[in-house]
Amino acid sequence: MKQAEIREKFTSFFQEHNHHKVLSAPLVPARDPSLLFTNAGMNQFKSVFLQHETRDYKRAVSIQKCMRVSGKHNDFDEVGRTAFHHTFFEMMGNFSFGDYFKERAIEYAWELLTQSYGFDPERLWVSVFREDDEAYRIWEKRIGVPAARILRLDEDDNFWQMGDTGPCGPCSEVHFDRGEAFGPMDFIANPSRFVEIWNLVFMQFSRDASGDLSPLPAPSIDTGMGMERLASLLQGVSGNYETDLFQPIIKSAAQLVNVDPGKPENRIPLNVVADHIRALTFLISDGVLPSNDGRGYVLRRILRRASRHGRTMGQDSPFLHRLSQSVITTMKPFYPELEFSSDFISRVILSEEERFNQTLARGLKRFDELLNVALENPEKKIPGKDLFKLSDTYGFPLDFAVDLAREKDVAIDYDGFKASLEHQRNLSRSNRQAHGQAAPLEGITSLSTTFSGYDGLEDSAIVTGIYVDNAPAESVGADETENLILVFDRSPFYAEGGGQVGDIGTGHSQEAYFEITDTRKAAGGAFLHHARLLRGEISTGNRMRLQVNREHRKDTAVHHTSTHLLHAALRETLGLHVKQAGSYVGPEKLRFDFTHYQALTEKEITAIEIMVNQKIRENTQISSRVEEYETAISQGALAFFDEKYSDVVRVITVEDFSTELCGGTHLEATGEIGIFKIISESSISSGIRRIEALSGGPAFAHIQFQLHQIQKLQHYFHQLPEHIVDHLVNLDQKVRKLKRKLESLVTRQNKPDIEKTVAKSRRIGNAEAIVEFFGDLDRKQLSNLADELKKRIQGLAILFANVNGKSAITISVSRELTDTVSANDLIREVSGILDGSGGGRPDFAQAGGNRIEEFSPIRDRVLEILKNRLQ
Repeated sequence: MKQAEIREKFTSFFQEHNHHKVLSAPLVPARDPSLLFTNAGMNQFKSVFLQHETRDYKRAVSIQKCMRVSGKHNDFDEVGRTAFHHTFFEMMGNFSFGDYFKERAIEYAWELLTQSYGFDPERLWVSVFREDDEAYRIWEKRIGVPAARILRLDEDDNFWQMGDTGPCGPCSEVHFDRGEAFGPMDFIANPSRFVEIWNLVFMQFSRDASGDLSPLPAPSIDTGMGMERLASLLQGVSGNYETDLFQPIIKSAAQLVNVDPGKPENRIPLNVVADHIRALTFLISDGVLPSNDGRGYVLRRILRRASRHGRTMGQDSPFLHRLSQSVITTMKPFYPELEFSSDFISRVILSEEERFNQTLARGLKRFDELLNVALENPEKKIPGKDLFKLSDTYGFPLDFAVDLAREKDVAIDYDGFKASLEHQRNLSRSNRQAHGQAAPLEGITSLSTTFSGYDGLEDSAIVTGIYVDNAPAESVGADETENLILVFDRSPFYAEGGGQVGDIGTGHSQEAYFEITDTRKAAGGAFLHHARLLRGEISTGNRMRLQVNREHRKDTAVHHTSTHLLHAALRETLGLHVKQAGSYVGPEKLRFDFTHYQALTEKEITAIEIMVNQKIRENTQISSRVEEYETAISQGALAFFDEKYSDVVRVITVEDFSTELCGGTHLEATGEIGIFKIISESSISSGIRRIEALSGGPAFAHIQFQLHQIQKLQHYFHQLPEHIVDHLVNLDQKVRKLKRKLESLVTRQNKPDIEKTVAKSRRIGNAEAIVEFFGDLDRKQLSNLADELKKRIQGLAILFANVNGKSAITISVSRELTDTVSANDLIREVSGILDGSGGGRPDFAQAGGNRIEEFSPIRDRVLEILKNRLQ
């Protein structure tokens, strides 16, 4: 049974039983900062299980893409070595939110497995939590599973909880007996014979901080069945890597690296490569890019492990980027978005492969030094602190070092490595605390602010908090305004967020008047109004009239709406792989960071500008609506993985062009923008580009300034607008040509008389030597002269000059003399005369030192050095 049929049978079965089909959420959870990656099918329903959110359906079915790289269920280093472990995998699940419970969930599982998928009931075993008599009874009495094939297991195996506190409950697992070929039929003594197929979680309790359990008011169901494991059983193979999910990728990998996939020594490397390229492809498609921390570091680590296993098969050059297409071909019927990002995925992987090769080239030399020292040591162990330095300074992976050391029977000091790593983390943590933000304001988490600024720029509000120099106060006077923060129960001021700067404005009552210079948001939701009290006194409980600066808000909205248009135009022009990676929206400009693999061409920038300005001229209406997050996403709204969204979100739509989740302030129609102009495009990191642009008044002022500068040039050079560029280009070319001629004349004038200089050579021992000072030469001229003199006398030239207030020294030695005297050794001794240093090759070296005021004594000392070396 191929993967397409397996998927279709699963979703259609539950849809026939009134389950709402939900698309897979991204691998990066948009609303759960506690998770690095989506690692289970229930992640996107977490707020429903916690009863923080309700949906318009009580039953759901999904096939969720997941990532796990650590923890109890997955050891990263074991991926590829065992038949069933992966980094990227798919979790099939059905869910009930306070609807059906144990009996129906068990019935559904049994019917699907035995009737739709055709599993032999006699080969299915079941485990339940030791105290779950209800589940045991359903399996035995209702389903008919013999008691001998129902096992009661402890909490570690059959009890599930979302965290230390919160929803939890017993679970029941269905296992498949693989048969006598896998050993005796003993579930406890020989667990490798039995493969877990499906885990049914019965969420019926809530655990408090003391560990006590209390019944949930609406018990729920959360199930999980691994797509890869199910496929291996239904396709009759011994492991996941032999299924149609992996075999096309493994065969492509074997062909790329030119190895036989049937040979045992290639099995693990090919498995690792196949697993990891799936993870890389899906991660990059979901917006994760290589970096040195967080998700990007995990991606980099996965890529480097895959690359390392490629090297074990003799593949030293980049190849993973070519393999990503095999993943896309295999998975695009189920995840069509992969094809939109195909080229981008390949380019990001290639760039990182090339970077890794450079890392290895730098680190291997240093590692060999450590290895040679360890081989001479009785312990034959590489110290952990040295390995950490190799990793931290050179980026050389620890697991790569482990494998290379193992080949020479050299041990690794893991404890020392961990100690150095922990020391570095503590140091970084201390630095962050020393240079980070001030401690949270006392009592701020108990305060909240309702934002009223979507509907107007003025509002009446009550002061609920006052902070002076970050300390709470009951009142404040006009003489205490150095560091004043005001909190109100409601506010029309937008608090900085989503890239948009905070509002500014004023506030007043009959007794006081103040300016608001910035608005930010505290972790608990309170708006922090940074203020200057200009008159009177403010106390908690006072009612104030707040007024947002209209011009600042309008100019900011102009740039924010422009950002949405720019994003849509980038995706239209460059491709759907473009995703927002950061932004700044202020009254003076906008900055937009996005995923793309190369610099934009002038043609592409022009096309984007034309598209945005066309939308502005169309004066399209901009609408906003509030709806559930899942509904908005299912209807095509764009969300960004570094933003944290609530269950109910605000959707901004520019009709037929752009739909994004956004809490910022916007215009009512695109025509209010006026004009849009890109002023720069650049790279900020691998795979991330940045555009800075202006809209509205700032854009008009920028264009006016540029035109004024061009007009000044026209008038100065007496040229028509259509001729000014050609005129300046021709003028520049003439100036460059004249400059080259002048430099050539100056060089000829300053060039020393070669014949006279050669005539000053001295014989020392069996060699001819020239030791001279040339005050007017630069370093390049000095080097060229030294080489020329060396050839003329078939000896060595030691030349000096003063350059930029320091001395420059160049030594050039004929190759036949290098066995007798090395320029690299000689330069160290000679430069020491001038308290300098340098180095080079045996035949050529350079150095610098103190400025030369009188050359005669220096020449005498150099000649003495030469006599000692050559006679």
